[in-house]
Amino acid sequence: MARANMINAGPVMHLSAQAQILEITEWLRLQAELSRACGALVELTGHVDSAVAAALAKEAFGEHVLALTLRGRDPSHDSNLASRISSQLGIRCEQLDLTACFHSLLSVIPKGTNELTRATRCRLRLVALRHIAATHNYLLLGPGNRTDFEVGRFPYSEEYLFDLLPTAHLLRTEVLQIADHFGLQAGLFEESAALFDGGPLGKEGPRQVLTYNDLDAYLSGDFMAVPKEVQHRIRVLQQHASQKRRRPLRFTHLGTSHESHLESIDEQETYDRSIEALTLISKAITSDQYLEDILGLVVMVTAEVTKSSVCSLWLLDDKEGVLRLRATQSIDQEYLKDRVLRVGEGVVGKVVAENRPYIAHNVLDDPIFKEKELARRMGLVSMLSVPMRVKDRVIGVVNCYTSHPHVFSDLQMNVLTTVANQAAVAIENTELMVQTKVISEELERRKIIERAKDLLMKRLDLSGEDAYRWLQKRSMNTRKSMREVSEAVLLTMES
Repeated sequence: MARANMINAGPVMHLSAQAQILEITEWLRLQAELSRACGALVELTGHVDSAVAAALAKEAFGEHVLALTLRGRDPSHDSNLASRISSQLGIRCEQLDLTACFHSLLSVIPKGTNELTRATRCRLRLVALRHIAATHNYLLLGPGNRTDFEVGRFPYSEEYLFDLLPTAHLLRTEVLQIADHFGLQAGLFEESAALFDGGPLGKEGPRQVLTYNDLDAYLSGDFMAVPKEVQHRIRVLQQHASQKRRRPLRFTHLGTSHESHLESIDEQETYDRSIEALTLISKAITSDQYLEDILGLVVMVTAEVTKSSVCSLWLLDDKEGVLRLRATQSIDQEYLKDRVLRVGEGVVGKVVAENRPYIAHNVLDDPIFKEKELARRMGLVSMLSVPMRVKDRVIGVVNCYTSHPHVFSDLQMNVLTTVANQAAVAIENTELMVQTKVISEELERRKIIERAKDLLMKRLDLSGEDAYRWLQKRSMNTRKSMREVSEAVLLTMES
């Protein structure tokens, strides 16, 4: 069977369950067409990820879906639960017993550790799945979600043996939302949907028990919702998982290709740089830096993380409904000029309007990209643009440009999305601090004016309205503010 090409596209976040389903199923049909496949094979394990993969396959291929439950998979596997899921979805389900085959294999190979035994069982299971998929000319769909991949909850890099991972780009909470959309959460799953057990930190360390809500909030960039100590524990888990982490691409075709292994060193370097960037921006969230300083920091660290020639940041002006260029690390004077785009205009406007990332492999050939002359002059080629979000609200856009043709990886997309969302929190926090300061100053101004007015009423026997008009007239005549005039009245009459 011909294999589909690997797809390099980043995660689409904050879409409704229905929109996610539509997008994934359309992609599944496209991959089947490219592969000349007739349908899909899914192993039903009884867990929510495999159930959602099966539901998506059913949505995409109708009756051309086969579900398998495997005895001998592992001691905890619940084949009855898997059968109930297939019945609810209306999918043909068959059972395959690998117990005898597994024990026969163990009888002719040296005895290993429990971990090695589990790995052998896993490989045997996947060999069987691949064989059955090939006999039906079906694509083999695997389970898994972004949350579990990020923190290492996947064994032995088995994801590389599947053709497609339709939910690998989704946070666990997004997978649960899709499950709910298909009616799959009504008491079907015995596993905890709330807790992640990442195992012990070390030989003597505490177990890393976290909530999936915390994990998903952290991974989506909502750092204000996650306590600092929990953020640290998540980063530790990510670091410990890095040895087996091979971040799958969105809706990733994996098959027999191991191209991503060749990029593992670059990916780890990018990941390490991203941790440093997020640390810097995290400090900015609680700092008293001015907004312009925050914006400058964001474009600087983003350019460093992505190795971009140019990085720019646009913020949305809600009052006027336009986007303004607010920061860039470029030294080109033409690029530094103040520029404005309407929502929906150009790449930046499109990203804001649709609340989703955009990739231009060559900006000179991209019909949406507007500033081709500037790009030609500066030697800009590829572009990645992601929205800056605060609780589903887009406040701006971060753009990264390269000076050579570049295919942005899933890791780069994830890193930039995370950096952009954390930067959005820092910007929002800074603006709130400014607003608070302005409000505080306004209240203080009003108090001073009221004190001066009351003093004039007593000393000059004026009404409240006349006293206020006196202050106004003096302000206009002296070209000083009402506050300055009021402070002078208080200084003169109270002394």
